Amino acid sequence: MNTAVLNYYFEKSGLSKEFMEQKVSKRFGQFLTGERTPSFNQLSEMAKHFRIPLGVLLSDEIIPEKKIEIPFRTINSEFIGEPSRELRDTIEEMKSKQAFLKEERLPELDFIGRFSMDDDAMVVAQAVREILGLDKNYFEEIKKEDVFKFLRGKISRVGVFVFTNGKFQDNTHRLLDPKEFRGFVLLDKEAPIIFINQADTKNAQVFTLVHEFVHLLLGEEEILGQTPLESEYDEVEAFVNKVTAEVLVPAQLLEIRYKEHPSIDALASIFKVSRFVIARRLFDLGFISKSDYKQHVREWEIALKNRTKDKGSGGDYNKNTLYRIDRNFFQYIENAIQSDRITYTEAFRLLGVGYKGYQILRER
Repeated sequence: MNTAVLNYYFEKSGLSKEFMEQKVSKRFGQFLTGERTPSFNQLSEMAKHFRIPLGVLLSDEIIPEKKIEIPFRTINSEFIGEPSRELRDTIEEMKSKQAFLKEERLPELDFIGRFSMDDDAMVVAQAVREILGLDKNYFEEIKKEDVFKFLRGKISRVGVFVFTNGKFQDNTHRLLDPKEFRGFVLLDKEAPIIFINQADTKNAQVFTLVHEFVHLLLGEEEILGQTPLESEYDEVEAFVNKVTAEVLVPAQLLEIRYKEHPSIDALASIFKVSRFVIARRLFDLGFISKSDYKQHVREWEIALKNRTKDKGSGGDYNKNTLYRIDRNFFQYIENAIQSDRITYTEAFRLLGVGYKGYQILRER
């Protein structure tokens, strides 16, 4: 065994030496130096904790990981650090779902790539409403906790597949970090996929959902990292944010409501969005100064750090399974099973669930 390979994947795992000594062997440090050789079972344990195939660990040289081709947009458009294995594996999982859907010969969606950066943001926002059948004041008839479900249903009905999860598949030891990414979109004319990080706050999930749908109208893939409203240095993100904000908080309605309720908290409650979105809209529309906007953001970010995140759909396995799997995707899986085009084993793999999860989805 090549100790350079072992050291490389150990360092990439982010695990401590003490952890590996406890889980694999007290002599783990000697495995790293080559003083001792691990047994096959010990190598298997290491591969499991490193989250890599055993064959990779047994290789004579380091196997370069496939580069993520999707643009990664985060703070000031700069990618920070290496993408986690959880993010990589989640993207691959969604790509396998997309590959299955491509076999289903779905109709092309004419709104994919319909617009460009040369179009007016207000025009694109109106197109989003028309495509989704969304009234400007849709938020007036919906409870705050139902906004994501409502918008997800609208987006699903026009042919976009929406998945959510706060972990990789059903693995509670492989949590997705919203500080790394909030969501991503995989472009395709027939089977576009939006993935939302369920570990993020409910308000953030709503913004990310619409944000990624707008990217589809521009014909662009992306992984969305932190602080989407602060992406002033990325022209694409600034444009997408402007469209998203107009869809969620129409300027015309905000001006009217601001005269009645000049309170950010009150407006956030009315429009069913976060205070961050309202503050940004008020700043962009000239109702508050840049210094006031920045001050609000600083205060809220400190407050967020001092409290726990929204719990989303919580620890209820049944509800969580139903929440994270796109309803239409499951129906295509079910049809493929019934027509003997895929086996149950293949179905479980594509769904990312076991038999129990499959039964929950089937009884929906």
